[in-house]
Amino acid sequence: MSYRESSITRRPSRRRRVPIWRLLIIILIGIVVLFAIGFGVSMIFRSSETPQADPAQSSMSEPLPCETTMVNPAEVLPISSKVKVSVHNSTNKIGLAGDTAKVLKARGFIIKEVGNDPMSKNVQGVAEIRYGPKGAARAQLLAFHFPGAILVQDNRSGKIVDVALGAAFTELEGEAQIAAAMASPSPSTSGPGCSSAAPVSPEPASEPGAEVSPSPSAT
Repeated sequence: MSYRESSITRRPSRRRRVPIWRLLIIILIGIVVLFAIGFGVSMIFRSSETPQADPAQSSMSEPLPCETTMVNPAEVLPISSKVKVSVHNSTNKIGLAGDTAKVLKARGFIIKEVGNDPMSKNVQGVAEIRYGPKGAARAQLLAFHFPGAILVQDNRSGKIVDVALGAAFTELEGEAQIAAAMASPSPSTSGPGCSSAAPVSPEPASEPGAEVSPSPSAT
């Protein structure tokens, strides 16, 4: 073979082999990428299939708050000069309503009417304090002046409060005792979760008076 032919003939080149550790790294990276893609796709499907919570239903399931605070009656109840009162006699005692009305007027109350009980009831207790929804606070104020009286709510539309004096009534509570009671804080509940708001009057509950046969009474 001549020198020219030997120079033209080339030896086959050797291929460079990739190190094994590089192959392992490439395979691991591929596995991680595939896993991330699969996890992302599964999360997308889960979020689309999960039903969204209804805000209205979630709010209904949660209990509504009801707070109990200490209330000073003197700060939340109206003053006597803002309260109109009708004083009625539900007994046979002559002059009971008139004498009581004079004391209430001296304490600042506005006297609307004085007379016999228009409901012709024979109240056996201390008194019935009758009021409408707008006169609740005024009735609670009067309850301090008539300890033991029963609060009776009716469907009247105005703010005028009626006091029907009963057989057990003797005299109004003293002004010093009333001032002390109204200055003493009492618990009161407020908030949408409360079944009912606790009154700040001396009587913790209101209940209607018992119906009895009418009997004559005197002012």
